[in-house]
Amino acid sequence: MCLLVSLFLFSCNNEEEINLGNNFYYIPFQEIVFDVTTFSGNGIYRLENNEKIPVILSDIDNYEYNSDFIVVKQNFDIKQTSRLIENMMFLPKTYFTYDKKYLDLNENYLAKLDESENNSIYSKKFTSELIENTSSIQKMKANKENYYIIEKKELKINGPLSKSEFKEMKKNLDINLKV
Repeated sequence: MCLLVSLFLFSCNNEEEINLGNNFYYIPFQEIVFDVTTFSGNGIYRLENNEKIPVILSDIDNYEYNSDFIVVKQNFDIKQTSRLIENMMFLPKTYFTYDKKYLDLNENYLAKLDESENNSIYSKKFTSELIENTSSIQKMKANKENYYIIEKKELKINGPLSKSEFKEMKKNLDINLKV
C-alpha cells in the first residue's frame, strides 16, 4: 500500500498551467501530462486553434511577465528537448504541435522527413541529425544558460540569447522585468 501511495505522489503535481497573457502559457513539470509522449519537464507554449505549440523548451529556471513581454531564463536540457522534438515530428497532435514560427528547426532536414519510415529507430536518428544541424539548438547547447524575450503583441520570440545579448535587448526594448 505504501508503495502504491508513493508512486501516486511522484506522478502527480498540484501546480497548474499559468496563463502569461495573449495565449502564452507556462507549463510546470507535470509528469502525468507528458506520460503519453515520454517528455517531462516545464516550458512555455502558445495555444493556437486548440493546439499547444512549444515556444521555449525545458528547463525553464525562471520567468517574469507583464502585459507586453515575457522574459525567461532557461538551463537547456538536450535530453528532454530531443524527446519533445521527436514527439512533435513523429507523434503529431499527441500533445504538442510543431510550428516553425515559434521553434526554428533546420528546414533542409525537415524536408527529408519520410513518413513511410516513421518508426522509433528512424525517428531517433532523424531527431539527432535535426538537432545537430539546427543552429538555434546548437546555440542553446553551447550557452547552456539561455535567455528569451517574448514580445506578446507581435508574437515574436527573441532567443536563445546569451546573458549579454539579453541585457542589451532588454535595455533597447525598455524592459524592467528580471530573471
